[in-house]
Amino acid sequence: MGLKGFESITQELNAFEKRIIVPLMVRGLSKYIGKDNAINNAAICNKVNSHEDVKYDYKLTNVKCRKVIQYIRLKNLIEGLCSCHKGYYVAANLGEIKECIDSLTQRLNIQKKVRDGLTNNMLKKYNNVDIFKRYNDIA
Repeated sequence: MGLKGFESITQELNAFEKRIIVPLMVRGLSKYIGKDNAINNAAICNKVNSHEDVKYDYKLTNVKCRKVIQYIRLKNLIEGLCSCHKGYYVAANLGEIKECIDSLTQRLNIQKKVRDGLTNNMLKKYNNVDIFKRYNDIA
């Protein structure tokens, strides 16, 4: 199931992606060890899309690349797969993993604050009157 409002670009991985793209990316990403050796999303897409095992009618997009990386992380197919402003890499040490976890935690906290702010805006706009009914009417 894709993210609400982004269903067309956040679909689950299909059989081809799980069978071909995931192993290809696991092998490729495993070579980028250490934060200084990170590879960015565009470079990953270029490498995958030009690989001989990838069908001519398939194109790995930036969004789908992130979805594959999410899948790899959730299935723990590469231990210590981290990210930073430079791209993706396999942590070379515990400090790099901790730094990545801290960054993810900070981003999650900001997202929660944004959600809470928007919820407060909604409550204020609709004067706290039957907010759940109004929310369901517009959702």
